Amino acid sequence: METPNPLSGHKLVKKVKFQRGKGNLPLQVVRIICSPVLLFIDIFRPRPSHPVFRAFLWFMLVLSLLTTGLFFWLDRQEIQLERILGAYFSYSAGAIPVSTEMQELIHRYALLFNVSPQLVTAVIQVESSFNPEAYSPKGACGLMQLTPLVWQAYNPDSVCNGRHRPGEKKHGRDCIFNSEANIATGVRYLKELIDYYDGDTGRALEAYNAGLTNVNLEKHRPKYKETRAYLGRIAKLLATDETANFVNLYDLNSRGRGVLRGLFLFSTLLWALFLIWVKKHRA
Repeated sequence: METPNPLSGHKLVKKVKFQRGKGNLPLQVVRIICSPVLLFIDIFRPRPSHPVFRAFLWFMLVLSLLTTGLFFWLDRQEIQLERILGAYFSYSAGAIPVSTEMQELIHRYALLFNVSPQLVTAVIQVESSFNPEAYSPKGACGLMQLTPLVWQAYNPDSVCNGRHRPGEKKHGRDCIFNSEANIATGVRYLKELIDYYDGDTGRALEAYNAGLTNVNLEKHRPKYKETRAYLGRIAKLLATDETANFVNLYDLNSRGRGVLRGLFLFSTLLWALFLIWVKKHRA
């Protein structure tokens, strides 16, 4: 009688196990995707399910990697935005012809408050076309189109309240229409807006144009069409060849920020669910 070869049977068992594991792969993927729901259900069971627990840990690992990747990707996009609208970048030569005296004023206060002088130059060009007596229907005054409220907030001891038209009152250098005083106040205000939005120059410019209360961080595009045009005009002055790129990048960055906030909130809720599961089955 011939003795059966034990090795062949061993190979057969290993082959069957491999095929069984391979067939369960789609099931494992589905379990990982559905693991938050399964873990929630598992809270109400008398005994914990270890496969569900492992699947949830895999889910959290993938979610953490996705969140981290998105964070660093957005950081790279921020660098690109700063290159177009932020920190001492160069703009197309001759795009904004400015007198030597005006350049000195702009650079003095831009460097004092750590704001790009090119950005300040572009803001003045779009706001007033370098007309120191510019006066808007809404009462914004001077080169940087300051409102009386902004002027009074940064110049509380000024004899000028910022509520008069150009030429109506004579306040000398202590006046909202004085070029140096207007630029000093406007640059300081712009810098505080940039800091308020954690270096997001696009949001800061949106607030400068439309007001803080009209900036909605949950929305991807500025509230007003006028503000969108305003941002586009500044981008065109700073980087003529990159206007379209700026608009697309700004919109993409805003959407990415919204997704990142959603992922952080989702992760927080899932970790809270995990702690409840641990407390239930460790009690």
